[in-house]
Amino acid sequence: MTDRSMDFMEKQGAGATKALEVLREELPLQRFVGESLSQAVVEGEVALPGGLREETTVLSAEAMAVLDRSTAEADRVTADGKVVFHVLYTQGDPTHVSALEASAEFSHPVELPGAQAGMTAPVSLMVEHVEAGAQGGRLHLMAILRVQVRVFSDEPMEVVTGVRSVDGLMLRTETLSGCQTVARGEQDVLVRDECDLGAVLQITDTLYATAIATVQDVMGGEERATLSGNILLEVVHRSAMPSRPLVVTRHTIPFEETVSLTGEEGDSLCAGAVVKDVAVLSQEGEEEGSRTLRAEVLLGLNAQAARQRDLCLLLDAYTTQGDCLSLEKQEVRRALAHRQVHTAESGKLTLLLDGQPPVRTPLRAALRPVMTDMTRAGGKLNVEGMMEVTLLYMTDDTETPQTYQAEEPFRMCFACDVSLPESLVLTTSNIDVNGITSDRVEVKYILHLDCHDVQLASESLVTQVAQEPAEEVEPGILMYFSQPGESLWDIAKRYRVSCDSLKRMNPDLEENGGAQAQRVILWRK
Repeated sequence: MTDRSMDFMEKQGAGATKALEVLREELPLQRFVGESLSQAVVEGEVALPGGLREETTVLSAEAMAVLDRSTAEADRVTADGKVVFHVLYTQGDPTHVSALEASAEFSHPVELPGAQAGMTAPVSLMVEHVEAGAQGGRLHLMAILRVQVRVFSDEPMEVVTGVRSVDGLMLRTETLSGCQTVARGEQDVLVRDECDLGAVLQITDTLYATAIATVQDVMGGEERATLSGNILLEVVHRSAMPSRPLVVTRHTIPFEETVSLTGEEGDSLCAGAVVKDVAVLSQEGEEEGSRTLRAEVLLGLNAQAARQRDLCLLLDAYTTQGDCLSLEKQEVRRALAHRQVHTAESGKLTLLLDGQPPVRTPLRAALRPVMTDMTRAGGKLNVEGMMEVTLLYMTDDTETPQTYQAEEPFRMCFACDVSLPESLVLTTSNIDVNGITSDRVEVKYILHLDCHDVQLASESLVTQVAQEPAEEVEPGILMYFSQPGESLWDIAKRYRVSCDSLKRMNPDLEENGGAQAQRVILWRK
């Protein structure tokens, strides 16, 4: 928050006009340059392993967006990365489910006025739509990404902190609280884990896995930050169970990793983790029918340290005699604090399968949230949107897996207060499907919200002060009717009188201005 104070000075003298002395200082403020929200279409193609004449049916497609780097240039930011696709399909034998993993690189430029080389440009990515289609022995892939870009400048800004050596000088100052990022660090780490898969699942092969990483705690010291949290791993397996060709297992992998920070020691730490790659395989276990799952998750860790600082700056100035002062100001949005927000809420939706083969055994569902609206109220964030659903299930008529796709509206209330919700990322986990009737399926899920939040404040900072000749005025007593909201300072500055003398003649005058016009009496010498 901004703590504002007033410091009034009046120097009366009959001598010659003194030379203006302007005090300047370079402020280490982190400035918010701007942001942009856009969409990127990423396409890829990969050859299928089977024969060209074998009929191929795509059952479901999922995608994960991975940011490799973001680069700020003149009025532009370019986000480079890749999209990792996971596709379930049948080829030749419609009862045998196969999986394929492929990736497609992307480079997405974003026009952002004010951006310059060397500025910091964090990017948030979220997959909103995925398509996969087979033709001529090749699989065509497409994903639509929601890309949110912010730009910050850590370059010091030169501002006016004070004025002196002027007769009749009146000053108003303010104390600003702000932060500056003083150290950063990034590091990729490989987290490994293994666990036993029970024989009851009758797993014959492990197809692929997806994962979500959450940071629960961050501690720092001696030029490093230690991040601890959990990886939520969801693995899709092929099974020999009757009428259930696919099974899903879930695992929680804890991690604690250290990231080196380059820079100076700060007062606070902010850290995040993203999943860049997941590799899984299973082998026969020691007990008959059991298997051992081995998983490797590549995490991209990032941390930054910020330092808080209070600065006393010039807010406004004028003179009661001699030359007038002319002030140039620049509107600046500055960062007050950084924090990583993670929260989650459980949700539920019901699918009505009109005109579809009846449901016997739901296998799994893939969910992709698409945000359409966000509102903040009472420390809570309300998010509305459409949930893209892909349901796999078995029916009574055939042993071939069935696919059903739909869009269902959702509304979720998260218990968090986010300053800039535009950069939030929604992901789903713990998706459970249960058949209610032959044409109704209930889907329960957990919706995760992640956001690198930044508290901002806007200020008009004085960048230049100059003297200008004053117009001659007739001395005497004047009566003035103030405008609603016009402060005591505003009136005193307009008529070049001291605030103290104005207050003595108008003891009932509200210092910050009233809601209605007030009669003001003032005396100009």
